[in-house]
Amino acid sequence: MKLIPMSIQYMGAFDLPPESDVLVFIGRCAGEVYNSKMNREACMNRALGCIKRGHHSVFEHMNITLKSTVDRGTSHALVRHRHCAVTQSSTIYQKFQEIEIIEQPDVTEFELECYRHDEIAYQQLLNHGKAPSRARDVLPTELATNVIITTNLRQWMYMLQRRCGPGDSDNMHRWDGMVRAWFEDLFPQITGAFDCWYEKHPL
Repeated sequence: MKLIPMSIQYMGAFDLPPESDVLVFIGRCAGEVYNSKMNREACMNRALGCIKRGHHSVFEHMNITLKSTVDRGTSHALVRHRHCAVTQSSTIYQKFQEIEIIEQPDVTEFELECYRHDEIAYQQLLNHGKAPSRARDVLPTELATNVIITTNLRQWMYMLQRRCGPGDSDNMHRWDGMVRAWFEDLFPQITGAFDCWYEKHPL
């Protein structure tokens, strides 16, 4: 058994444009509604104004793909976002020689021992001829998995708000914090504008 950290990384086919270019692109899309001015500054202001006024659909024109390494419990919640394209590591089509568990900041030795027993039970089932699709039933929910999510900027901003609430797990809060930090670093104006919107219109 091995402990590994939760992580996220960009997995798009192309380098991400700077935030200013994203705002210009979104602003141009929004400008088609009223045949508005298409100069760079007007488009950027228009895009940010759309967030402020709640006209968020134009941000669906920009897709971003992130790969997350999380526990399977967190992944079970993430795949429920129906506006996302999701690809996930399979426990049916691969056998684990050693299981990987997502690190917890407050994990106890008792929990680690439980995970070791799960790993032993999994290997014993495989050794007795059980298929991985059956043996996986004894694997812990804390098992690490890779989840690739592609969705639009509007949905990413919604997920950041939805998944930080008290109804979600500590692991989901950790994932949400990592994704938020990533977006705040690359798209601070967009993230901040959506935060202001959701402060006034809480979920």
